[in-house]
Amino acid sequence: MSKTLRLTPFERCMMFEHCAAYPCYCFIRLHFDGRLDRSSLTIAMHAALQHHPLLRAIIKTGWGKRWSFPDDTEPSIIWREGTTGGPLPPAADIDLFREPGLKTFVVRDNTKTELTLQFHHACCDGNGIARFIEDVMVNYARVCENGPGCDHPPTVDVSSLATRGAYGLRFWSTLKILPGQLVGLLGAIQFWGRKPKSVIAHQARSRDQSSPSPYPSLAAFRFDKANTLALRKAAIEQNVSLNELLIRDFFLALWKWQQDHDQYNDQHWIRLMIPIDMRNKSYRSLPAMNQVSSIFLDRRGSDRTDRDQLLRSIRDEMAVIRKFQLRYTFLFFINALHRIPTALRKSVQRDECKTSAIFSCVRKALWRDSLPRQDGFVRVGDTTIVDIDGLAPIRPHNCLTMLTVKYAHRLKLNLHYDADFVTPAQADELMHLFVSNLNETAHPSDP
Repeated sequence: MSKTLRLTPFERCMMFEHCAAYPCYCFIRLHFDGRLDRSSLTIAMHAALQHHPLLRAIIKTGWGKRWSFPDDTEPSIIWREGTTGGPLPPAADIDLFREPGLKTFVVRDNTKTELTLQFHHACCDGNGIARFIEDVMVNYARVCENGPGCDHPPTVDVSSLATRGAYGLRFWSTLKILPGQLVGLLGAIQFWGRKPKSVIAHQARSRDQSSPSPYPSLAAFRFDKANTLALRKAAIEQNVSLNELLIRDFFLALWKWQQDHDQYNDQHWIRLMIPIDMRNKSYRSLPAMNQVSSIFLDRRGSDRTDRDQLLRSIRDEMAVIRKFQLRYTFLFFINALHRIPTALRKSVQRDECKTSAIFSCVRKALWRDSLPRQDGFVRVGDTTIVDIDGLAPIRPHNCLTMLTVKYAHRLKLNLHYDADFVTPAQADELMHLFVSNLNETAHPSDP
């Protein structure tokens, strides 16, 4: 009899969010110089799936929904010979009650390959995706070097995932952080008292209405090494993290973009949802899963008048979040709702604007030293990974999601936009505003 696991409250939250109108999918696309070998990639992915059980699991119903783990799952890979450099492949439907939450698409031409992976967010978060990709690439390199019989990461006992929803907290450690959650309670009161507005006014689709527009839709920009380093130096000089700097300049870009499209009101709240990684130091041994929480930053348009003060306020708020460990507040709230019949579902599916946009920062991609590099770009077999795209899901009333990823000493900005309400030209305009703000931050004009 195969082992099963209960869904965590956070995984249930993702399942409640998922619908035809707003599928809860994450995407990553790797661009290669060179042609990936079909047999080697299939072997590499099959081996990686043994180490990442939730990516080969399906949900069984009965006495509650539970993850079930088939004894052997072949990776779903769709191959196509054609022109690279185009838009992302259209998202495929994933029904976790009948199939695993991972689909893979490969496009090859004579000299290049694009590898796109689509994940159901109930199975995995952004940093879990990064870990899975690293395993696939390491496996692929081993197969190319040693053949299909080479060693792969060991299979993970699914029983070890039973405590994944505890986020490393035990009884005494939970007691230690509870006093700080009183600060989180005050923040929750503010959260419910403020009514954020969508960045662009629109009526969200009904849950069973699929978007007729291309999905997913991506606008992207990559900084070179010099400008990425300049941004890091600017953050150090202003005593903030690079992410805090990015968040400030994204707020400013949103407000200017709203002005340009007659959507701006200096008294409206813009709320950014920012996913926070909950992995501890033992991360390397953890398979792909949802080990993430979220924090929320609210700012009014009137805050745009003083760039420096806006940055200081973001830095100070993030410092309070770290000091009082408020990354747990959102998880405690979800767990509390989960204990009340139907409360979590009703909260998740309520038709209202909960966040204006999502801003997600993924750690460095492909950091493993075992893969050879040239100028920071990873060599895998006889191919080189030259670029990476990543997209987080879009939610109702939230038609913009920004995801940043660092690869090969270069910062990549990925804007996932809802093409029903934002045109490609408008998405490019917003990206241009964001990049312009960051260039001004990295290279301030002389007084």
